[in-house]
This record gives sequence, C-alpha cells and structure tokens, in this order.
Amino acid sequence: MRDRETIDSELRLIALHRRSILEQGGQPSSQQLDELLDERLGHRPASAKTAVLEARENRAVAPRRATFRRKGLLLRFGPLAVLPLSLIAVAAVCVVMFATRSPAPAAQPEAAPPSSAPPVPPAPAAPRAQAPPADIVDTVFINVLKRNGVPVPSNEYATTHGHAVCDFLANRPNLTEAIGFVQRTTVWDATQSANFTAGAVVSYCPQYEGASVQPMQPAVEGALTDMQNIDRDLQRIQGDLQGIEHGLPALPGQG
Repeated sequence: MRDRETIDSELRLIALHRRSILEQGGQPSSQQLDELLDERLGHRPASAKTAVLEARENRAVAPRRATFRRKGLLLRFGPLAVLPLSLIAVAAVCVVMFATRSPAPAAQPEAAPPSSAPPVPPAPAAPRAQAPPADIVDTVFINVLKRNGVPVPSNEYATTHGHAVCDFLANRPNLTEAIGFVQRTTVWDATQSANFTAGAVVSYCPQYEGASVQPMQPAVEGALTDMQNIDRDLQRIQGDLQGIEHGLPALPGQG
C-alpha cells in the first residue's frame, strides 16, 4: 500500500484535472477519484474475482432464506392443514352461532289485576228434613214392640223381618196379607204379628201406611192404633234431632 502523502498528491492532481474539465464544460469521471479515496481510507477496491464470489454467495444464501421462510410458514400453518374439513366446518358453525345475537325472551303475560269486588259467597242450600238415623229407628221400633208385648229374640231378628215386611208390601200392598206373611214366617201369633207389621211399616216403609186392609179384624185395628203411636214417637224423635242440630255451633263455611 502506498503512503498517504503519495495518495494525497494524486488526489490533488485529480482534483485539478476535474476542475479543468468542468471549466471546459465536460463531465469528469469519478472512478479514479473514488478508487483513490478508498485507498486513502484503507479500503482497496474490490477486484472482479471478489465481486464474482460475493454474487455467488448471495445467490446461495437467497434460496436458503426462502427455504427457511417456507419452513416457518409450514410450522405455523401446517397443523391447520392436517385437520379434517368436517372439524373446520364445525368450528366455523360455532363461530357463527356465538356471533349471532340470541333473540330476546318473549314477554311474560301480565297477570290480571285482582278484582276489587269481594267474592260472592255460595248460596246456602235449602235445609232438608233429615230422617232419623237408622240405629235410632231400630231402637224405637224394638222398644215399641216390647211395650206392646211382642217378644224380641234379638235386635237383628226384629230388624231383618221388619225389612222383609216392606219387601212384601212392595209386591202386594195389603196390610192384612202382610200380617199373615209375618205370622207364617216368624215366632209370633196373630196379634203379635199385627203389631209387628204396623211397627215395621211406620219405621221402615211409611209409604205403605195407606195400604188396603181387608177384612177388618180386631188385631188389625189394634195394629193401626200401634202404628199411629209409633209414628208419633218417630216424629218426636225427629224433632229432638233437629233441635240438637240447631243447638250445635255452625261449621266453617255454613251460615
């Protein structure tokens, strides 16, 4: 390498030469000046061989960089390509579903305001005349039989034959025949059967009190008298039951 003084002197000569060319209206070449400046700064101009090597290196590096870039893209987006199309479609549908706004809930129907008018209480049912309970009727019937001298083997015996009298009158509404039926089917004689029949009619089937009586016999006349007595006793008991019912406290919901 030449010393600096030699390079500086050459630079001065080149500068003078360039000035003279410019004064003459020409365009000086800067190649020689650039080479001297590079040499002055310690940078020798690159030879043709060096330029060829650098060009080759650049051509070799460029494909490698492109390869690295393609590999990076594959690593980044490769897993997506492996997924089946069905999964990708499902994912797209899910995204659309979440992106779509859900419809507003239907407005609840407003409750009807409570009516200010008080509820109308149900009309009380008309009172009906209650018949005496069956056990009370049986008790009165048996007591009347005993008072009139009719023997009672058992309460069940008396009540069973009393209902049998009503069944007989339902088919043949005749008190005289009913008395004969009782006398034939029970342990009682004619007078006892007449009293029993009268008591059974008043107690269990009063609708047959007006049944025909033929022929009129003393026993039958006495039975009719007993029938009236039993009827009065039952009416008195029914009145007592109604009085007891009115004396009880009113149940909830009843006036």
